[in-house]
Amino acid sequence: MSGSSENSEKTKLNFAGNFESRDVRSIDNKGCTGEALKDEEDEQGSNENRSPIAGKMSGSMEELERMQGSETSASKEVQECLKDSLECYQTCTQTIIRCLTIGDKHAKPENLNLLSDCARMCNTNADFMLRKSTYHPQTCGLTADICDECADTCDRFDDDFMKECASTCRRCSESCREIAL
Repeated sequence: MSGSSENSEKTKLNFAGNFESRDVRSIDNKGCTGEALKDEEDEQGSNENRSPIAGKMSGSMEELERMQGSETSASKEVQECLKDSLECYQTCTQTIIRCLTIGDKHAKPENLNLLSDCARMCNTNADFMLRKSTYHPQTCGLTADICDECADTCDRFDDDFMKECASTCRRCSESCREIAL
């Protein structure tokens, strides 16, 4: 065996040995009894309807569901936002291809990354709306922010296709802001 192979074998053995020495006791043996868990749940009782990210982005799940419950009044807005998100996804993706073909300043990594972020976020946003995810108002807010930044960047170029991309991003941002929390 060569020195490199020996080191590799030792590393594999050490890595595997780490798993053998780990604590694999059951939860009950670690002091997490049913009573302890019940006490913890009682302490958190006031937050039982809160989203795991509620403190950061939203109110309770009930508030979000109530907002979604008014589908008849919001359905036109949601449909418009969905359409704009898919159109923005398509436009940004096509713009990336054109920028790569042209090269030079169009193909700078920061421009391509922002276009890619915008396209992917718009696609994700459309997915959240199609599935009627409880979190679609939050994704709409983030989508609007990214679309605004992408539009500003695209507007710095003189090309018609870049101006068209900026316009599409702005339209998507506006319809997303109407739904965002």
